Amino acid sequence: MKQALRQTIAYYAAYFLLGATIASLGPTLMYLGTNTATHSTQWGLLFFTRSGGYLGGSLLAGRLFQRWNGSAILSGILLTSATTLALLPGFTTFSWLLIAMFVIGLCEGGLDVGCNLQLVWTYRQRSAPYLNGMFLLAALGGVFAPLFFSWLGGTWAYRILALLKLPLAAAFWFLPAPHPPQEEAVHSPARLRPMWFGLFCLIVLIYVGGEVSFSGWLYSYAFSLNLATEQTASMLTSFYWVGILLGRALAIPFSRRVELRHMVLFCLGGILVSLAAILLNPLSVAWLWAGTLGVGLCLAPLFPTTFAFLERRAAISGSLAGFLWASGSLGGMLYPWIIGQQMSQRGAYSLMLILAVSFAVALALFWWASARLQRGLTTSSS
Repeated sequence: MKQALRQTIAYYAAYFLLGATIASLGPTLMYLGTNTATHSTQWGLLFFTRSGGYLGGSLLAGRLFQRWNGSAILSGILLTSATTLALLPGFTTFSWLLIAMFVIGLCEGGLDVGCNLQLVWTYRQRSAPYLNGMFLLAALGGVFAPLFFSWLGGTWAYRILALLKLPLAAAFWFLPAPHPPQEEAVHSPARLRPMWFGLFCLIVLIYVGGEVSFSGWLYSYAFSLNLATEQTASMLTSFYWVGILLGRALAIPFSRRVELRHMVLFCLGGILVSLAAILLNPLSVAWLWAGTLGVGLCLAPLFPTTFAFLERRAAISGSLAGFLWASGSLGGMLYPWIIGQQMSQRGAYSLMLILAVSFAVALALFWWASARLQRGLTTSSS
């Protein structure tokens, strides 16, 4: 088996387990709350603490993977994550649970940045379809986790998830790591100017913040506007994830044939059309379902395709990639909170309105910045 294929299989397996780990918290909130004898009002701290760890892990990982053996780092991350997950059911105090969540978030951020960097360094200019394929595996892990945890319960599910990470940690230890771009390449004239890189970080912040907000608040939106019952609101959320899965599956062949810039612009336009359909037909159940599917389909490939486009056009070091992922993590923390505040004060329609404005801004920024990047007007040589 070729080395690149072995590396790809390992990164895909790690990303599947990453998706399962990220999705494991929601179905086990009550279980963890019962273990620690805490009220539901405190459970939001678990998400916040894990997100804080994810943010730190993203920033730290970029530098580590640029300087050290990436496979050994991924092995250590998986081992640490497995140990923490195995111990999680035994924590009976909330403070220890928060510490564990921070460590898990730290590992998630490191694994996320690491797998993406390693895959890009493996395939270089041909990385786009492989990135979309890896994100598809994460979505499958996210679908698998709730079913797995509901079937086995918290204790055994966490421990089996931990066990699944151990052989992969061992495999990474013996797996050769791809070489990062040479230092002279990273500091070549093709490096993005800080202002332009910051602009792409803002775009990624909108992507991830919008994705987390839409999936997190969709249930409440539909239920509060009497567009769904509790059962059909849950089905609507699942329908959104069907769109995510289909979008990531379709992105694999499309990213081989379509120019990446055009693909990102098309997806951003599709999101705006879908949100507009919901906003212009606020009392229509059919348009809500159609718009939800459209948002899922078009949101799914945005992040990996934008990263592949950026990496193809400019030198992206490990540190810069860490900042991109940290920006996304920050968006995932801030956007749901801001939208939640607006929904409680101004009504459920705030969700779709804020997202429509945000993605319109993202479309304008990406169209402008990517056009200048293609003409070489955003790099240190221009």
